[in-house]
Amino acid sequence: MNLDKNLFKTDYISEAREILDSLDDIAIVASKEKRNADYLKEILRLLHTLKGSSRMMEYVQIEKVVNHLETVFKNIQSNKTEISNKIIQLLMGVNNVLHKVIDDIEDGADGSFDQYEEVLQNIDLSMESDDYNTDFSVKQGAVNSENGAAEENSEDSAGSQISEENAEFFHDSQTIKVQITQIDSILQSLDKLIMRQIKLKNEIEVLKGKSDASEFQAFQELSENISVLENQSVDIQKNIISLRMLPFDMILRPIKRSIVAESLKAGKNIEFDIPQSEITIDKFILEKLPAVLIHLVRNSIDHGIESPEERKALGKPETGTISISVSQVSNRIFVNVKDDGHGIDYEKIRTKALRLFPERESEILAADSTDLLQFIFASGFSTKDEQTELSGRGIGLDVVRTEMDKLKGKITVYSELNKGTNFELSLPASLATQDGLFVSVSDSSYLILSHYIREILTVNKSDFLELQHGPVINVHNELVPIFDFDIINANSAKRTNTKTEVSVVILEYLNRKIGVMVDKILHYGTVVIKPVPPLLKDFNALQGVVFDENYRIIPVLNIPDTMRRFRVVNVYDVKNLEVHKMPKIHSVLVVDDSHTTRHIEQIILEAENYNVSTAVDGIDALEKMKQHRFDLVVTDVKMPRMDGFVLLHNMRHKEELKNIPVIMVSSVFESDTLDKAKNLGAQGYIVKSDFERENLTAKVKELLHD
Repeated sequence: MNLDKNLFKTDYISEAREILDSLDDIAIVASKEKRNADYLKEILRLLHTLKGSSRMMEYVQIEKVVNHLETVFKNIQSNKTEISNKIIQLLMGVNNVLHKVIDDIEDGADGSFDQYEEVLQNIDLSMESDDYNTDFSVKQGAVNSENGAAEENSEDSAGSQISEENAEFFHDSQTIKVQITQIDSILQSLDKLIMRQIKLKNEIEVLKGKSDASEFQAFQELSENISVLENQSVDIQKNIISLRMLPFDMILRPIKRSIVAESLKAGKNIEFDIPQSEITIDKFILEKLPAVLIHLVRNSIDHGIESPEERKALGKPETGTISISVSQVSNRIFVNVKDDGHGIDYEKIRTKALRLFPERESEILAADSTDLLQFIFASGFSTKDEQTELSGRGIGLDVVRTEMDKLKGKITVYSELNKGTNFELSLPASLATQDGLFVSVSDSSYLILSHYIREILTVNKSDFLELQHGPVINVHNELVPIFDFDIINANSAKRTNTKTEVSVVILEYLNRKIGVMVDKILHYGTVVIKPVPPLLKDFNALQGVVFDENYRIIPVLNIPDTMRRFRVVNVYDVKNLEVHKMPKIHSVLVVDDSHTTRHIEQIILEAENYNVSTAVDGIDALEKMKQHRFDLVVTDVKMPRMDGFVLLHNMRHKEELKNIPVIMVSSVFESDTLDKAKNLGAQGYIVKSDFERENLTAKVKELLHD
């Protein structure tokens, strides 16, 4: 499987900088305690992690330098000697070079550097004698000093160097690194403050109504001050949220490079229209979008754009066009992935659906285009019988649908045969706050996120049309099924509604619409959504909770799940409804302390339709295995807290875990590591450089009998 390493470059750079910073810190403390085995062990762990992720990213020179440096410290560990001052200087000197190389990679370099041979030579010399260099910085004024010219200019050079360092320091001091969790914590506190303000404002209004004329003026001034404070709080909230935002353009350029390469592999003439965008979006969303967009573009390349011959016969230009456009309406971001290709062939979908699900023949034959569209979002469904490098792995657009649900997004598809297809993604600009509609049913309140709401109607019951499967209403010449909210609210007593008019919220998901009757439309608002409490985390009907001004919990409805529960979208999730027709989806746990390596392994395995979870070390892995059943574990060897060997030992001595196959991963091939892995009961052993040649997926399939 060929991976676009650019997709992981940001993670690699961030991780590499953290490792180099940690190595610098440890070098400083190790200079005072030269025989501290813990410091030595931590240095080796960090070097091992950087070496592995550099190998995965194919930064060969970094990998070799780190590998040789690792050998230096392994020799110190084996010989039980102290870490000399010069070795510490060497470590810090190499770190300085690698910091610069990582900066160059961020600017688009390939990871190679001019001092590579010099650095490597001096690392090797350090294992033979004390005659080696530890400072690899470029010396100013070191040339043409025959007549002492270098000495004459040394003062100026030094002054210039200090000025440059100061300028760089003050430039860097304008920015600070802030954890997303810190921003979220501030937002949560601010949200509580705003709710208190609302409650206080309501109480003042009540007291104002009971006060006499002399007190009324005082209450009026207090109300005005509260309003000013309220507006200022909202402004602060917006400014804090903006700290989470990044420009959308950060991912558009790398995506364009990736999909141009994909089109060349497919042998199709395609013009890509991906203009720059100044729109900003939540960092978490931006990190997830490349995989979604690349999947959609691959779908357009493979299924949408015809061959030059087919296009010519249809009167189209021989070169096809795929575009990605970004726009913003209020606090929603709209991303359109559009092609001028074949369009969706609904009859082809019907034919494939009949072949896969013959027992549902009558339903499929009666399905309209909206019903048939749901199949392309079902796991395992593809209209192509032959697999290609781009698609046909049986994943379909299920991956896109799942990711969009996680991001509180919505997909809408527009397609016309022989004209093209447009996948419109609607996403929140920020996950920190969401817009939603508060509704009341049976004296309980609920929040429906706004992007699922098509419109709100007041409908006379006499306008309901009774069909075989229940009532429907005519909405803009489209029959929309109507449901009573009590079908969801299983814990509430069935109420008798004697009103002739009812409030109906029209919901839309994957081009399908339903109407839900509610007792009352309360209000529309912007809220900070909290996670579902632990006791309810497995209750899929909820997407989170919010609090009103009286600190009452208001559930946020999970609309995709709600619509499935109404059984209107019974073909959305063929994987769950027709599980006997589908192969088992195996669960794999990937254990590695390197974020980059974990992410790459996860992408590789998910592309083969495995359900992948991750853990950062052995302790984390054992905790995950207490909560979930895994069919296979892929684990790194060297990790903090608990390494792969100790993890494997624990698994083989626990009755519930002892039969789970384990593949051990190492940065380099080492016979003693292989022997130890086999003796402990590992079923596989591979090195990270073999991932590109699909050795990982081949071994996983062998052990899971796929």
